[in-house]
Amino acid sequence: MPRRALLAIIATVVAAAAALAPASGDTAWVPPRLSAAERGEWQDGRPPGWSEAARRVGRDCPPGLAKQGRCGPGAAPTGAFENDLREALERLRRWARDTIRLPGPLMDSMLAGVEGAARHGVPLDVAERVGKAAAERRLTPLGIEQITRALAYGARHGVAPADMEAFAGNGLAAGVPPESIALG
Repeated sequence: MPRRALLAIIATVVAAAAALAPASGDTAWVPPRLSAAERGEWQDGRPPGWSEAARRVGRDCPPGLAKQGRCGPGAAPTGAFENDLREALERLRRWARDTIRLPGPLMDSMLAGVEGAARHGVPLDVAERVGKAAAERRLTPLGIEQITRALAYGARHGVAPADMEAFAGNGLAAGVPPESIALG
């Protein structure tokens, strides 16, 4: 490509970027071609409803954008959440291997279930305790999955973590089949 054509392309890109940049004195970006009322709804460069939207654990992205896959790498769970989760899973792995000598498939199921529940909004300590209780009772991998999925379902529907834990724990202690606990 000739240098002159490349410079023309660069100049066009710079001009387009300048047109989209905030005017002097403005600090936040607002999409072009919005009505005055729509522009007024944007605050600090964030779309209307951003502050009110429920966030998933460790995510800083509106749920609608997350569903569309438009949040990019910045929407990944935060480093603190990832570190806490990694530590909890390692703690569970050591406990399952060294303390109760859980067979590999059951340990894998417990770890996957706890991770899945935590990533879907269940507080990590609750997921960990319920995962341990399920493993101690030597539930099948399917049973462990049913219990941890039920926790995630409860978290998505606003059930208090203490209530989820008590319901699952009481059911496990009473010997209720996992599928019945999950349906409860």
